[in-house]
Amino acid sequence: MRSKGFVHIAVFLTTLMLLSTLPVHNQTDSLREASSPSYVPANLQSYKLYLDSPNETVNGDGMITTKEPSGSHEEASAVGGLDFRSAEMFNDLWIYGQGSSNDQIELKIYLKFEGPDGSTADLTMVLESDNEEISSETLELDDPCESGGLIGQGGDCSWTPSEVFFSISSDGFKVEKGSQIKLSIDASVTCQTGGQGGIGGGGDGCELTIAYGDVEQTPGTSHLELKANALSDSSVKVHQPGMLWTDPEVTEWEPYQWAENRDIEFTVDVRSAFGRDDIQRVELDLTKPSGTNSASSDFPKLFEDDDLRLDNNGLVGNFTWTYPEGIAPGQYNLTLQVTDVQGHVLTYNHMGIQFVNHGIDLSLPVGTSDTLLYAPGQVSSVDFQIRHTGAQGNPVNVVMEVPPNTFPSSWSDPIWDKPQGYELSDGGEFAKPILTIETPEADLSDAPELLEVFARAYAENENGLSVEVAVERILLDMEEVGVYSKPRVSVYEDEAHQKQIADSERPEAFDSSLSHYIDSKDKGVYFMDIFNAGFDTDTFRILMKEIPLGWQYEVFDNTTGAILDKESQYYVTPSIASHEILTMKLEVYPPSSRDDADIGLLNVEILSTGDSERKAEVFFTVHRTFGILAEVFADSDGGDLGTIGPISPTDTATFDIRITDSTDEIGERRWLIVNPSRLDENTDLNPAYASWNFEITDSNGSNAIVATLGANQTFEIEMTVQINGQIEAGNHTIYLRVKEEVVDDSEELRYFDLPLIIKIEEIVTPNNIVLQQKTSTSAFLPSQTKSIEYLVKNNNNIPLDIVITASAPSGWDVKMKTSNVQLGANFVILTVPAFSQDEFTMDFTSPDSMRTGEELTVEFEVTPMDEEVPYPLEFKQEERFKFATTCDGFVNCVSSQVLNPSTPTIGLYFGLGLVLFIAIYRKGAQSASGTAVWEEELEEIDSEEEEKSLDIPPPIEAEDDFDDDLELIEELDDL
Repeated sequence: MRSKGFVHIAVFLTTLMLLSTLPVHNQTDSLREASSPSYVPANLQSYKLYLDSPNETVNGDGMITTKEPSGSHEEASAVGGLDFRSAEMFNDLWIYGQGSSNDQIELKIYLKFEGPDGSTADLTMVLESDNEEISSETLELDDPCESGGLIGQGGDCSWTPSEVFFSISSDGFKVEKGSQIKLSIDASVTCQTGGQGGIGGGGDGCELTIAYGDVEQTPGTSHLELKANALSDSSVKVHQPGMLWTDPEVTEWEPYQWAENRDIEFTVDVRSAFGRDDIQRVELDLTKPSGTNSASSDFPKLFEDDDLRLDNNGLVGNFTWTYPEGIAPGQYNLTLQVTDVQGHVLTYNHMGIQFVNHGIDLSLPVGTSDTLLYAPGQVSSVDFQIRHTGAQGNPVNVVMEVPPNTFPSSWSDPIWDKPQGYELSDGGEFAKPILTIETPEADLSDAPELLEVFARAYAENENGLSVEVAVERILLDMEEVGVYSKPRVSVYEDEAHQKQIADSERPEAFDSSLSHYIDSKDKGVYFMDIFNAGFDTDTFRILMKEIPLGWQYEVFDNTTGAILDKESQYYVTPSIASHEILTMKLEVYPPSSRDDADIGLLNVEILSTGDSERKAEVFFTVHRTFGILAEVFADSDGGDLGTIGPISPTDTATFDIRITDSTDEIGERRWLIVNPSRLDENTDLNPAYASWNFEITDSNGSNAIVATLGANQTFEIEMTVQINGQIEAGNHTIYLRVKEEVVDDSEELRYFDLPLIIKIEEIVTPNNIVLQQKTSTSAFLPSQTKSIEYLVKNNNNIPLDIVITASAPSGWDVKMKTSNVQLGANFVILTVPAFSQDEFTMDFTSPDSMRTGEELTVEFEVTPMDEEVPYPLEFKQEERFKFATTCDGFVNCVSSQVLNPSTPTIGLYFGLGLVLFIAIYRKGAQSASGTAVWEEELEEIDSEEEEKSLDIPPPIEAEDDFDDDLELIEELDDL
């Protein structure tokens, strides 16, 4: 074999030096669009790109891959052409050749040229990047093998390696992201038998075959050898947890930061231009300033497959390291090592991270509000906390500062308790500066909305000079408050404050109608937190503004247990400092009389003693029980237990209810379960409840009528409610009663009423408003007015404002009204309750002149209205009512037809005129015809007398004229 330009070139023996600098070509992607790595390696690696069988992601006869083929031999004829393609590049890739000038790419290829002795072949190979030719070479082959003999002499054929060197620019070439490396191979063969093969064709008995994949009976593969750095876009960044890749890196850290601020998040972004499968190993290492040891036992960090996720064709992983408090200061080196499937190792050297000697943290002490309150003529103060976060043995002096001109000139200058600064000798030490601000007794509307505070740390440098080494800033909201303010009140069922039931600032967050049960022989205990939101210390007065009949209450200081002093009807709290909380204990006692209310709302009002206009309210419901209790523990709705809806009036509602015997009595008691449809308390409220179907079953599905229970025992039932009949939208409260079956004469009946709420949704459907005419009417005379009554029925389940407009024929007058005192217009507006009706009257007046016997139509447009969202057009209804006209007296009727003839009358007039015209026309035609005949006969007589004497015949009347006269008479009769 011989090659054009390179004939039988031996394998290169010279090891190429690695280049230290090359242009970096980073591809911007979604993860990396805002910044580039701190350092990008340019080390070139020697790659073998293997020719292998294709897969579903690569088109062509074969693929170019970095993975060495194993176990799969492939072969194909080069006559007609072969294409080998790489996968699309995931990043831009610069490719260089080998040799001292990086200008030669070697192709080692196994081939077999078969044919008679003397045959020749040309094998042309083209290297391309995205269909752009980079280089091409041609092998001339003149030593075919022939099966059954020696090579060139009929010997056995075997796979023979050939080496081809592509010449490229020493500057390399770029395969852009999304493009492919392509190798095209094509052969033309000339056989000794005389057959001539052209490009893409072969001669008779000759074949040139290429082997690729894991070539059989050889230790080698067909491959390209080149240099590149497919991993050059890999990098690592350092952030605080929660930051994004595109955020600026955080490379300075403080040894004595608070524990929650000592987390460092390392993010690796590993990329190979050949794709994710080219990456074999990812390792991250952080070494001490000495460079000999890792920073901790957490390093080096080897990323497992589960630690990495695919992100825009790169492998991205996060590692969070919590450094120990007091870590030695200095520069820590950070390196990322990436190994690919061919064993190439990329070492990415990050700029590293620095643990500093000096640092401070500025914050507010735990429990301190970040809002500074101020009031006219008062002194405000706020505590801060500063901490030395640098290294041991590096003292700092921290000076607190409020920028000049922060406050209006009428305010006093802010004062720090130590204006000269706070000495912190070692890392980890802290101090608590106090800022005091005095406000003038004046309008404070020009006060700043924010207070900006700086902490500046100073330390001596190597020259003994004090220099600023760290600065921190904090912002506080500023809020003007009255000297006294409305309290903020929260109510809990337990002393641990886990079950809140009311809040004066968030009343909508709690259902005030939800029952809180108290046995008739016990008391209810609730814990009420009162927060003084005012500027000054204050006491507060507590008043039970609303309480069920017969119920009583008392208020205690929960800290001391002492009952509060009472002034008139108010309980008075101890003094509560500004923005402090004091807990009160509220005890509620149910009434002893059965005639008093079992259930009711408590409305507690808390007023500032300093300013009684500053007050708050809380609401919750108490419910007396008599040894028996029923509670909803589940229902068919996902909202509040015991409340279902809104649901359709045709739906069902299901409540799962637990009945508990809360007595401590010995033995069992039988408790009757009363069907709500038979409870007077329900049906008296709304008779429609009697038609509802209530199905009550136990856990076995049997009808539940009686619950037999001992002390503290429970019985569970399911109640399904089928709503029947017409029911208005809104909340419907029904009660399920559980009562004692047998009661001694000396005892009162014990019972419990469980309120259950079903919300019915609002449903308005088209054509569900009925308009009917109540008044029957006779035909209208001219200028006649009739009052006609109409009935409007609202068959929807909500009240509706209904607008009704009328359109009458021209000349007719319409006035609509809902009462006799109204003047009337061509429309009325009615408010009709759900499933109810209303009436209106229409005064309908006929014109002075009108046709008799005519039928006319009045069109009504019925439109339901909504104050917020108009109803769609399909909800608009149109109704039509017909009326007739008449006349009285012969003269009036005749004049009516003359002045306002109807269509039949106009037709009659036209018919009579037409008949008259025809009659006159025919009469004239008949007269003209007779004269013409007579003159013609006279001429004939005169002519005959000249020749001879003739008798004159008598005149003959035409038969056709007689028939025409008969037809005319018949037409007149018809008219």
